[in-house]
Amino acid sequence: MIVRPEEVRFPSLGTCCAGDLYLPEETPAPALVLGHSGVMVKEALSVFASYFVRAGFVVLAIDYRTVGASEGEPRGLDHPERQAEDFRSAISYLRTRSEVEPERIGLWGVSVGGSVAVQAAALDRRAKCVVVQSPSVWDGWRYLERLLGSEGLRALRDRLDEDWERRYRTGESARVPHLTLDHENVKHGPELSAQLFPSYRNEKTLDSTEHLLTFAPENLIHRLAPTPLLMIANGGHDPYHLLDEAQSAFAKAGEPKRLEVLPYDVLGLYTGPGLEEAMGLAVDWFDRYLRRTRLATATPAPTRETVAAVKQ
Repeated sequence: MIVRPEEVRFPSLGTCCAGDLYLPEETPAPALVLGHSGVMVKEALSVFASYFVRAGFVVLAIDYRTVGASEGEPRGLDHPERQAEDFRSAISYLRTRSEVEPERIGLWGVSVGGSVAVQAAALDRRAKCVVVQSPSVWDGWRYLERLLGSEGLRALRDRLDEDWERRYRTGESARVPHLTLDHENVKHGPELSAQLFPSYRNEKTLDSTEHLLTFAPENLIHRLAPTPLLMIANGGHDPYHLLDEAQSAFAKAGEPKRLEVLPYDVLGLYTGPGLEEAMGLAVDWFDRYLRRTRLATATPAPTRETVAAVKQ
């Protein structure tokens, strides 16, 4: 079944964001906000959205500010904390839609989009459930040091110092590739993405890396509880979505939580049987904690009559 989305726009702190809204056959229904990694685009989320729509969820796949069809300058500014704000703005938009049960909205993110979703939900109790697929960055400084090595990180910091001088003089950061992948299975990924998704640009501002260095949702993840958290991690060879990074953050999260480590490599949860398995886990989690879990209700203030009734 091909699910056709409605193209929508919603404000996020003064900037207009774009989204693809997918509706199930029956509404009103629980809803999900889907977030991609970095400067990828919402059209890349359609394969994930289809699983959730078939399971009866309203789905809003979003482009963060400065990316894809969303507005915002400079283009390609990869700023995780602002992306968390865009998740929260998407929640606000969904709550205006008659097709959505406004107290039953969850967040789903892939790669760094997953840790962005966690940060958004830790700050926003309107998010009732979170699923993270192929998690990657939980402490940006630590992540980049592991990815680049100490010498590589030092060289990066030298470039950032030079870029600061450039920004001071001109107000603009240098532009660099969004992704430079060495692994054989994924090194042509940016080129293929550009062919598949016309709004995708394999480009970001260099100062985006500074925002990643200071992004550390692992320091907030213990604040997420009691919002239910599911992490679906790669157990095979994956130099970009590191299992022990996921385990480090998961250990600090409160209950209810679940970590599923699946035996797939870097592409395994994006394609093939790994995708089917991961999405099945995500659908079950949202079904349990978003659709079927009873909502917390406020206890009314006691009155003479209610107290008297309790005493009887």
